[in-house]
Amino acid sequence: MKPESEDFSLFFARWEPQVRRYLVWLEGDRSVIDDAAQETMISTLRYWTTVKDLHRPQAWLFKVAGQRLNDAQEARRRLGVRTSPYDLPDRSPPGARDEFSVHDDRLAILDAVRKLPPQQATAIALQVQHDLPLKEIADIMCISTGSVKTHLHHARKALKLLLGEDEGG
Repeated sequence: MKPESEDFSLFFARWEPQVRRYLVWLEGDRSVIDDAAQETMISTLRYWTTVKDLHRPQAWLFKVAGQRLNDAQEARRRLGVRTSPYDLPDRSPPGARDEFSVHDDRLAILDAVRKLPPQQATAIALQVQHDLPLKEIADIMCISTGSVKTHLHHARKALKLLLGEDEGG
């Protein structure tokens, strides 16, 4: 039987990068992502005796990550730091690439997802980035699968508009 700390270390190595990838879809500020990911893993360690026994811990993990992201964003808003993608100036030089993406189209997709309403962005990130089934997304978001479908439908429609794709295609 492995010691608890070894179990957590293995869990951390597997899931911490997944948490970061999820958060990147929702937030563009690296420091906010770092704070939310760190707080998520601290919460995981704090509740490790419960989390380690879950059949599929990712629902709990992504739910906590979303909550910690909201907390970090709210703390920045209270300090007067602009966080809305609509408010932030584009300071990147023409042709610059985001460190998380290799292609400009990926960057455009991330930027577009970050401009979606939070429920839509969360649903699309969990489905596209993590290929989670609707039921698991619903569990993470604490909504029905029907609501998840609605958020995904609206997210895809909005992304087509934001990315300049033909609505009829």
